[in-house]
Order: sequence, then structure tokens, then C-alpha cells
Amino acid sequence: MIPQEQLISNQMPPPNHLAEAFKLHEIGELSQAAELYRRILESYPENADAWHLLGLLAHQQGDNDLALKLINTAIGIQPNIADFHNNLGRVYLALGDDHKADFEYRRAIQLNSTHVKAYSNLASLLRARGKFSSAVDFARRAVSAGSEEPEAYNNLGNALKDMNSTEDAITAYYRAIELAPNYALAHWNLSLALLSLGQYEEGFREMMWRWKWDGFPNKLREFDQPQLQVLSGLGDELSGKRILLHAEQGLGDTIHFIRYAALLREIGAYVIFECPEELVSLLKDSDLVDQIIFSHDKLPEFDFHAPLLDLPFLFGTREDNLPRAIPYLAIPNDIARKWQKKVDKTKKFKIGLNWQGNIKSPAERFRGLPPSDLEMLASLNGIAWFSLQKGPDYDHLPRPSADFQIIDTGSEALVETAGLIQALDLIITSDTAIAHLAGSLGKPVWVLLHHAPDWRWQTTGSVNVWYPSARLFRQAKPGQWKNVIKEVVTSLKNTI
Repeated sequence: MIPQEQLISNQMPPPNHLAEAFKLHEIGELSQAAELYRRILESYPENADAWHLLGLLAHQQGDNDLALKLINTAIGIQPNIADFHNNLGRVYLALGDDHKADFEYRRAIQLNSTHVKAYSNLASLLRARGKFSSAVDFARRAVSAGSEEPEAYNNLGNALKDMNSTEDAITAYYRAIELAPNYALAHWNLSLALLSLGQYEEGFREMMWRWKWDGFPNKLREFDQPQLQVLSGLGDELSGKRILLHAEQGLGDTIHFIRYAALLREIGAYVIFECPEELVSLLKDSDLVDQIIFSHDKLPEFDFHAPLLDLPFLFGTREDNLPRAIPYLAIPNDIARKWQKKVDKTKKFKIGLNWQGNIKSPAERFRGLPPSDLEMLASLNGIAWFSLQKGPDYDHLPRPSADFQIIDTGSEALVETAGLIQALDLIITSDTAIAHLAGSLGKPVWVLLHHAPDWRWQTTGSVNVWYPSARLFRQAKPGQWKNVIKEVVTSLKNTI
């Protein structure tokens, strides 16, 4: 779908086929639209609109090098069309050139001071670059320029949430939904904001809209058997029924929410969990599910299915009825003994340290802990530090200098990492799956959070309702980790 903006400049009479091509483009018939655009250009090579729309089509198909040439051709013919520059900015952004994208969005705004899309796009770019205050400013300008544009309010909500103005963000999301009731992305963003404030019932209800958002990274699975839609009043009916439960998001989310499987068993259901392979060894002795299968296994018989993160909504989660049994993951005895024996070789206070999560996540540039700042921890005496950094990116991650002596434990399987965590005295980590793993094991874990953290850590406070063993350390200002780590140093001096 083409964004709802003026894509035809009307600077010259369009050929008869241009409107027809545009309609095909708008309904997703891209190959037919492209053919018509090319035919137009054969007869009207100076038609800037056709060059621009053909470039936009190339961008939508992922060919941004071609899109760059085509839209620049349009600008060469008609240099002062705001839409051309706005979409050129989108192409530069897709090519990874933030500075040129920024320039083109601002050029579009110079040409048209009411260009809602350019304001919103610039706000989104500034958010990604960590310029949160400026992002709010341009998001507000987008709303002023287009007071009936739901996307502008959604983008304003995102910018406000980055500034921890979560209640104002919620107001903006509600306005977007008022203007476009089926705006799934606004519902998804609203869910995260509500959950950040501990409004779990409403937040998890809004989270169900994720399945209607075409940008959600996973699609709703389809089976012949029905999806579990409601639990209220079905306790007796579900007793003895076989429910296929499947993970849908990241490893941290799976660790966080697998606790809900036990609630299904409490109402008498037989739970089959399609489990990420990394978690199998931790789940097989945890008594949360009845049967574990892999994604490539032939599916056993079942009566209902449910995505894992539907369960908090289905169980009507509120703060007073959270599943609170901690720990809920179990480490095999042989692995637990092995790591206890290893770490017992030192009599110092033993701390596991994790400073970097998935580097492919856009949020990681804000969540990751700078190794140079962590070196303040090296000044403390009486501590043995153990690295909990794992995964395929391990060899390419930035790390503290050799002056900070950290025991490297290698790239182990998750169950081995869990065994190590269990044997240590304390875990210190950024917002990664390690925080969830330590919390699910009931291990003392200090989580260092950036200024606008993930919803489950909420917006204020040092304790967490999901993981009682966690202590939270928060940035006071975006990007400033030094004061957070100084607070950790002070707390460690009072702990050891």
C-alpha cells in the first residue's frame, strides 16, 4: 500500500495511463504498475511523476539502489516537489545513510511546511539516533500539520514513550485509534505503553492486535484445530484436552512467559510445548509442560493451540494474580554440580557479568553497556568476575580491556549458562535473556536499564513484579551509563 500522501505533483498534465498505473500500484499490482510507468516514460521521458513513482515502487520491492537513481531523475526534472525529497529520504534510510535521509526530510519540510509524512519520518529517524527531545518536537509538528492523521499520533506516542512520558504517549495512541479504529500498529504500541505502567489487563488485551499488524515479526499459525480464544468458564471443558503451546517471539520472552503453561495444567489441560531447542534441557525437569516437541517434529494430536503470549490475556492477568512461583526452571543435577565445583575453586564473591544482547536488535544501541564504563567495576576488591557473554556474536563483541580480569567461560549451551548462573553469588546484566534466565531461577540479578526500558521493567522503581530476585538500576538521562555503574559500585561495596 502506498502511503497516503500526494504522490503526483500535478506540475504537468499526466499522461492518460498515469492514474491507471497509480491505481495498480496502490492495490499492490506492482509488476503491472511498473510496466505502465515504463510505457509512460517511453512517450513522456520528462514526466517526473512517473520517474518518482517507479522509484517508489523499486523501494517497496527492496531495490533501493535503483530507487535512488529513479527518484533522483525525478528531482532532476522537478527539484522542488516535497514528496520526491521525502521518499528519497526513505530510500537513503533503507540504504543506511541516516545523514542524507535527514537532509532530504528537512528539504521536504522546507518545500512544504505542512508535510506530515516528512515531519513523522524525521521524528522516527531522530528517535533511532537517540535524539529523543528533537524527535518529540518534530512529531508534534507532524500532528499540528495533520490533525486527522492517525500515523502522526502513533509516531508522537512513540517519541513521547522514548522520553518516558508514557501517559502522554497513551493519550496519543488512543487518538490514533480513535481516528483509525483498526490501526493495528497503534494498538500494539498502546499495549506496550499500558504494560509499562502495570495496566496488565488492558495492556495484554491490546497486545492481541499484534496478529493484525503486518509488521509483526511472526505470523499467526494456522491449524485445523481451533485457537484457544477464551478461558473463562472453560475449566471443566479444557480438563483432559490437549493444548499445543508454541513460542512466537524471542528467547527472553519465552523464558518470561513459559510460567503460564503451569496455569494451563492447573485447570487440567495436557500441555504440549513446541520448544526452542536452547530451552529443552531447562524445561524437561521443570514440570511446567507435559510434552516437549521441536518445530521440525511431526505434530502430535491436540485439541486447541495457543501462542505463548496470548496466555496472559486469556488468564486475565493483573498485578495481583501474576504467576509468582519462582524458580520455575530447573537445572539438571549433573550440570548444577559441575558448575558449582568449578566456581568453588575461588573463595571470592562471584559475579556473572553480561553487557551486550543481540546486536541485530535496533534497541541494543541503547541497551548495551559500554565496556569502557564497566571498567569502574575492576577497582573493587574481593570479587571474581565471570563472563556470561554467549552466542554467535561472541567473538565480535566489544569487551573491557585486559585490566578488567574477567573469567571467560566460553560459548556454552543455555543450560550450561544456567548452571553457571546458579553457582554464582550475583548476576549483573543489561536487558537481555540473561536477566530473564537469572530471574526465572530466582537468582539475585541486578539489571541495568536504559532510560526507556522494555515494558516488563516498567518506568520507575528498583523492584520488579515478574522477577522478585531482580534489582533495577536505571539511567536518569538517555545514554548516560557512568552514573548507573557508579551506583552499582556503591551498592556492591555495601553488599560484599
